[in-house]
Amino acid sequence: MSGNFGNLLLGFGGTVKNPPTAVDYLVVAGGGAGGALGGGGAGGFRTATGLSISGSLTVTVGAGGAGNAASADGSTFAAGADGADSVFSSITSVGG
Repeated sequence: MSGNFGNLLLGFGGTVKNPPTAVDYLVVAGGGAGGALGGGGAGGFRTATGLSISGSLTVTVGAGGAGNAASADGSTFAAGADGADSVFSSITSVGG
């Protein structure tokens, strides 16, 4: 490989002369937000070694969910939003 593979993998330019044919991965999804009555949930994760790759890969980073609070008069207690899924190639981790 030539250059800084991390920068190339993240799309900051350059060309990898000898791209890898397999990678280890950790895919973490966005966590769910806390609501008026409690905390949120963790995003899911998936990990493994030796995933065969070739060509371009899709990478999606799941955002955490937006929080929520009780109404000003305390009559409504809303839940926080779910976190979004994260994707690496065909591997998807589900948001919390």
